[in-house]
Amino acid sequence: MPITVSQKKKAPQYVQSVAPSNPSTGDTWYDTSQRVLKVWNGFAWLASDVVISRYGYACGGGSTIDRFQFPFDSGTTSHVGNLSGTRGVIAGCNSSNYGYCMGGNDSSNNLSTIDRITFPFDSGTASHVGNLSGVRNGAAGCNSSNYGYCMAGYDGSNLLSTIDRITFPFDSGTASHVGNLTKSVYNPPGCNSSNYGYCMGGHNYTSVDRFQFPFDSGTASHTGNLTEDKFDCAGCNSSNYGYCMGGYKSPTIQFSTIDRITFPFDSGTASHVGDLTGTRYFCVGCNSTLHGYCMGGKSPGFPFSIIDRITFPFDSGIASHVGDLSRSRGGVAGIDQTDFVSMFI
Repeated sequence: MPITVSQKKKAPQYVQSVAPSNPSTGDTWYDTSQRVLKVWNGFAWLASDVVISRYGYACGGGSTIDRFQFPFDSGTTSHVGNLSGTRGVIAGCNSSNYGYCMGGNDSSNNLSTIDRITFPFDSGTASHVGNLSGVRNGAAGCNSSNYGYCMAGYDGSNLLSTIDRITFPFDSGTASHVGNLTKSVYNPPGCNSSNYGYCMGGHNYTSVDRFQFPFDSGTASHTGNLTEDKFDCAGCNSSNYGYCMGGYKSPTIQFSTIDRITFPFDSGTASHVGDLTGTRYFCVGCNSTLHGYCMGGKSPGFPFSIIDRITFPFDSGIASHVGDLSRSRGGVAGIDQTDFVSMFI
């Protein structure tokens, strides 16, 4: 279960399954053999019964960064800071310690900007730490424990199949173009298991593409399909399942559908397991270890602030409307403080 650390205490720095070689007091790591979080007290590693507060973030649709604490079940998110500039239609991913917002567009330009926030981010402005291999908006993000990926998008002239990769902790430079999807596509959602990254659907496609971590070259594999041709959906995942929520096919065909794939998804068609509280597109997803969230969006063309929640493993029913963003908007990036230490053990 997630544990709450007083805000006065040092924010823990995780090292996945390995004790830091030169620890400082308060450093932590997760001992997978004993299934316990350990803390350095200055002299020795001690087992801790402390759980860390984790947060979900909705970034952009302007410059706003909103934050809510898991498990979020009521209220309104807090406006805790801003991106380095105004932008929308952004891809998001995260490591254990940082969240990244990649690409997007402002009022007149497509961008390659990569912004970074440090967890737990509660004030200030995100840092512009580097750039994608080219400008794009409408890309999808996912991550392994060591790398973040930005998939597909639109550069202002062409749809893209590009897969860019950043190495954590990414603090400068340019992302590497490491491969491609099986198709060029706009505004698909992304999700990931501990072993694979997935790109689901997109404009005029039902395809689900998959690539294996650490992906550094080649072309993703087409492993299956969604239940419908749809894009502008929200993606999230638990340890065992990936979810594609909402989206649309055309201005007159919009979806409340929640599709689910079972990891490792290597063939077949996603299952329609339930629905959001209403139709929406241009929405974004994030997840804790226990819940998936669908934030904001538009329907039929007006932005709204709704946050819906599903409880894992979600296999039937209707999502719950648990709260709202600080203002109505779509095209944001969803990132979360759910790391591979606590989630995929």
